[in-house]
Amino acid sequence: MHADLGGLQGRLENIVGAEYVSADPEVTARFAVDGVKPGLTVRPGTQDEVSKVAATCSAAGATMIPWGGGTAMGLGNRPSSADAVVQLDRLDRIVEFDAANLCVTVEAGMRLGALQETVAEKKELLPIDPPADSKVTMGGLVATNQSGPGRLLYGTVRDWLLGMRVVLPDGQRIRCGGRVIKNVSGYDMNKLFIRSLGTLGILTEVTVKLLPLPVKRTAMVSLFPELSQATAAVGKVLESFLLPEALDVLNPEAMTLLAPSLELTAPAGSWGLAVSLAGSRETVDRQERDFAALFRDGGGVVTPLQDGRTVPAWDAIRNVFDLLPAPPAQRVLCKIAVSISRTGEMLAAAGALGERLGLSATVVAHAGSGVVWAAFPLGRTAPPEALLAEALEGLRAKAVATGGSLVLQAAPANLKARMDAWGKPGEGFDVMRRLKAEFDPRGLCNPGRFVGGI
Repeated sequence: MHADLGGLQGRLENIVGAEYVSADPEVTARFAVDGVKPGLTVRPGTQDEVSKVAATCSAAGATMIPWGGGTAMGLGNRPSSADAVVQLDRLDRIVEFDAANLCVTVEAGMRLGALQETVAEKKELLPIDPPADSKVTMGGLVATNQSGPGRLLYGTVRDWLLGMRVVLPDGQRIRCGGRVIKNVSGYDMNKLFIRSLGTLGILTEVTVKLLPLPVKRTAMVSLFPELSQATAAVGKVLESFLLPEALDVLNPEAMTLLAPSLELTAPAGSWGLAVSLAGSRETVDRQERDFAALFRDGGGVVTPLQDGRTVPAWDAIRNVFDLLPAPPAQRVLCKIAVSISRTGEMLAAAGALGERLGLSATVVAHAGSGVVWAAFPLGRTAPPEALLAEALEGLRAKAVATGGSLVLQAAPANLKARMDAWGKPGEGFDVMRRLKAEFDPRGLCNPGRFVGGI
């Protein structure tokens, strides 16, 4: 640590109050990132306090790590420095809710689940469904661009974000976009901060569009003996006029974990294909019949999920990795992005890698979006880190060869020391580096964690 944290602590206490600043090792240990423990934590209670905290840290030359719900802190490389963790949990208020115009402005520390409960009272929703939505904060949602199965129909945060407020590393406050659906044309500054991982500044406020709640929602799961049957069914769905909210393929290991939650019996080796439907009652009823027929024609055994079980079922599917016996610190979680046509191939490749390494790989694909999630639990029988890194780099090379990517969403720090979480920077890296130099010339925000060590 190069900053005078003793003096910094006192100055931060003058801003937010002594009870909201801690240098207690037992407290700071809870906010370690890949084994790097911060010198202190600070919990500003207003956007103005965030600005003053950033300015004070900047003046002291102290590095800052923004922290929302902590659900995606495993994303990225090991930080090169962590003087202060800036917790945003106290910024949890709704700034403005314009139900008539289907938009809402909230502080960055508000939990997505709490927002959904509030807007649901007006029969509206934000159609973004990442795992752990009860813990994900709105600022973290944007900074990491998290999404879930529903991205098939609704897209990602980028499609619903109207505006935001950001505190730059020197404490300056800026505003991007607006609070209305039609904004003045020009540079879309919002996109600079989406998935920037807090390396350009600290998000303090977010404005998003909303949708009316669908009249009816339902789901079904079809079990197939072979992956090829499940992927063939996916292909037919995507070529049809059917419009599911979500369409996920689950490997046999995932189905074994999910069977109790979904209240179904999955024969050993079964591949699952789960579909979620939403809309008017007539539309959903018609699509239920069409999907059931399509899956049966493809050799699947269909299990409808009744209305009362639909939401719990998709909660289980979105959070399937929470059902693994190994804790998050003892597993590798990969996000593989490829063209939709290669989704099944990558799903199989991830499972095969697990078999070669003697690991039970749990793999789920957002089959209509080209996103494959693969979790590899590690234990006493885990392969040496060098061998594991080599195998994962091989899987990454396979994805890159098809124009895709593999990102370590979470992994033990020792593994990250052997392989870059993001992979080789792409063609736009020079632009990213210039943006970092413009917004954070001293490298104070989340240093080293982003692509190329930014």
